[in-house]
Amino acid sequence: MTTILILLVFIAFTAYSYFGFHSSLKASHRKLLRVFGLLLALIIIGNLFIWHRQLTNYGNTSIGLNLLIGLFTTLFLTLLISLIIFLAEDIVRFFIWIARSFTKKKNYPKRVRATAQTALALGTFTLILVFYGVLIGFTHYKVHRVVFEHENIPKEFDGFTIAQLSDMHLGTFGSVKQVEKGIEMLQHETFDMLVFTGDLVNNVSAEAVPYIDLLKSIKAPYGKYAVLGNHDYAHYAGRLTPHEQEDDLEQLRTYLAAMNFIVLENRHENIHRGHKHIVLAGVENWGIAPFPQYGDLEKALTGINDTDFVLLLSHDPSHWSKQVLNFPVQIELTLSGHTHGMQLGIELNNFKWSPVQYRYPNWSGMHREQNQFLYVNRGFGGIGFPGRIGIRPEITIIELRSK
Repeated sequence: MTTILILLVFIAFTAYSYFGFHSSLKASHRKLLRVFGLLLALIIIGNLFIWHRQLTNYGNTSIGLNLLIGLFTTLFLTLLISLIIFLAEDIVRFFIWIARSFTKKKNYPKRVRATAQTALALGTFTLILVFYGVLIGFTHYKVHRVVFEHENIPKEFDGFTIAQLSDMHLGTFGSVKQVEKGIEMLQHETFDMLVFTGDLVNNVSAEAVPYIDLLKSIKAPYGKYAVLGNHDYAHYAGRLTPHEQEDDLEQLRTYLAAMNFIVLENRHENIHRGHKHIVLAGVENWGIAPFPQYGDLEKALTGINDTDFVLLLSHDPSHWSKQVLNFPVQIELTLSGHTHGMQLGIELNNFKWSPVQYRYPNWSGMHREQNQFLYVNRGFGGIGFPGRIGIRPEITIIELRSK
């Protein structure tokens, strides 16, 4: 039903844009427009058919499917821009016609050729942006360096560095080399501990297999720790039964162990340095519905002291605002991911915008509520659209400072 609805919306968008261009073009160019319109319709129908079939039977696991989604997104954005431009012109034409109805000149105003030229120019610009996002932006990794100062950090941990990766979504990448590029950047950094905040794969654990040796090669003196994200539970893997999903999750745990990650599922470990320690806690995924809420803070923090500095790994940043801030034990710093910055947005100096902020107010970077902090990683990979426009894939290096 969803596929049919999307198809009807696309047909409506295509038809509206087609007639907008048709009425603005010269007669000699209309034949070319008809050929292009027919080709576009065939691409859309074929794309949706393959997309629906793969999602139904296999889940979102193949690079081919993600490229189809990328093509779908490209066409959708291009058509949407054309539609908005022609719709704006039609609204103006309608009011002009209303005004003319009170005069002798009552004919409906014709389209202006400049409108079609503007739609074509902006559509072409959109295509260029999308192709940039897929071919370059998706692996244009960026290292974000964060200095985190807090009075509860023991002096022994002054200068302690934590590398954070999140949302690798290994099933979206087309080759190990794409991931290798980012891991090489990470390995040029100096850090004491590595944490991964969930979504290693898109749907099934097998997506991680080609990358085991690469991720195993990352060294961290104080260990490598991970938590699970909503995509790691195999809930989106087509027609897997609950039992098969649990088996796949167990296999994912095995792969993470092979990469030398310690998985923190509603538990904590004390990280010792000198005669002091900090608490590193990790919870299973906890998100706003429809995302699963398996995280158990009380279980994860059982047995800690009130004076301990607590660093929490929780995949979904909404967990911080909904539960962490109200938890009886103060959690000084939470590290999350999940949002990807929607892989689309603008970040210029102090100005940040992404459509995802209307769903997740805390969608990237550092956030503070009194004396508790949240850092949201923008993600290493991506899901669905295999590209990034304006929001670069992130590697985070956090340096702890004792006040």
